[in-house]
Amino acid sequence: MRATHYVAGGLRAAAGGCARIGRQARRAPLYAAAQAYAHLHPDGAVACVVALPDGHHWLVAAQDGAVLSRADRLYASAEAASLALRELCELRPALRVLDGADVLARLQQALDPAARLLAVDTRWEGLPWPVRAFVLGLAGVLALPPLWHHIAASRDAGRPAAAIDADAIWRDAVHAWRSGLRVHTPAELHRVVRSLYGIPLAVKGWRLQRAQCVPDAAAWRCSAYFERVLPQATHDDLVGAAPAGWHAQFEALGLSAWHWRVPGAGMSLASQPMRQHLPRTFISDLQRVALAFTDVQLGPLAPLAPPAPRDAGGVPLPPPEGPGILPPLRSRTLSLTGPLRSFGVLALEGVATSWSSLSLRLEPGRPAALAASVVAAQLQGTIYEQH
Repeated sequence: MRATHYVAGGLRAAAGGCARIGRQARRAPLYAAAQAYAHLHPDGAVACVVALPDGHHWLVAAQDGAVLSRADRLYASAEAASLALRELCELRPALRVLDGADVLARLQQALDPAARLLAVDTRWEGLPWPVRAFVLGLAGVLALPPLWHHIAASRDAGRPAAAIDADAIWRDAVHAWRSGLRVHTPAELHRVVRSLYGIPLAVKGWRLQRAQCVPDAAAWRCSAYFERVLPQATHDDLVGAAPAGWHAQFEALGLSAWHWRVPGAGMSLASQPMRQHLPRTFISDLQRVALAFTDVQLGPLAPLAPPAPRDAGGVPLPPPEGPGILPPLRSRTLSLTGPLRSFGVLALEGVATSWSSLSLRLEPGRPAALAASVVAAQLQGTIYEQH
């Protein structure tokens, strides 16, 4: 169906607008609200959100007396309209955002003839009655399903929206977020270290090159890579020498690997009691054992917060008002590098720690010392605190 009315964009505009208006509404003079708003602001770029009596919110923007594209739209909520306004401001940084509280009153008091909707000459009256009856019937058949859908949607929209408990949604979101942050017990870490103790440095013409253990949700996935140093060494030799429960995998003619898993505790930050600060015993113990490592790095505190949950319309919820819902969590990175044997003396009791990897490498020719060895390892992770 064609448009029944149109409006020009003004003397300085190279655009206009059109609309299709019902026959009963055409009896009174009609005006384009967006164009009227544009005439109120002949200079500069402005925008606002206007709350309408029916509960909708109208986003309108104009520049130099002309309506901007994507800036004459209705939204079901103030949040959706505000989000669209922010996106529009990102596209057009020069926009000034104005208060829309008195816009409707100003438009009614200062209707500009240039904003009046003009009827389009459709030559409808000149068509024969049989042709008009056929067109009307066809239009009715095409319009009935969308019209019924619109009526049903309007009824649903008219029903009062169920109130949401934002604090309860935030509690669930925080719990789910903390449940997704894995933490590891000292006993779990010691099992991983002991498994690395069991790797031989050489096996029947194969020499250990490196090893690494990485945690997942329920266990640690470990791998040790061997390089072939003797021409008579075969992959079968490495398969036969693998410890029970470990399996060998061919990588290349000169490289093969052992793979194994170390059971984890499956704990999360939600199930771990949180301390207000790092215990002094942990800090002192870390300072003492630092003598057995070549490098110990404890990073500064960094804020830690869950992503905001969203409502049914996809709009992020504001921060919760209830006390204690959003705990003030902080995190520190922790990295230790030194001989593999030194990791057996770590005391990490009472600290919520999430490890990301434990890697091992060989440093041939390095002289043995308290903080030095041919077999060097590095442990990296994160410590959680509550402030």
